[in-house]
Amino acid sequence: MRIRVRKSDLDTLRQQKIVSESVQFSPQTTLTFSLQIVADSTQVSATLQQNDITVYLPANIANTWINTSQVGIEVHQELPETAQHLHVLIEKDFPCNDREEEDKADTFWELAKDPENPNIC
Repeated sequence: MRIRVRKSDLDTLRQQKIVSESVQFSPQTTLTFSLQIVADSTQVSATLQQNDITVYLPANIANTWINTSQVGIEVHQELPETAQHLHVLIEKDFPCNDREEEDKADTFWELAKDPENPNIC
């Protein structure tokens, strides 16, 4: 699961400890996705309940990611009921040139212009 987060999403997450988006697939089916900061956890984890996917971020991990130039958080979560793993990658959204039609105003230009990593996009 790859999650790209815009600056405004990060601001909401910082202030409200949660950011959510929903998409209505039909009148009866809405999928909701959330990133939520939790104080009582030490590991990034994801859950699926009904049609709601929530990724929980421990406060210390979230605060470091939000307040630094750290680009992403990556974990592999074991799914015991299926004996599989879920690869979770949460990244700050960069203004890459391969999506010309996209409004790039709410992306992380300052991280994309990293002289130490010129091929970041």
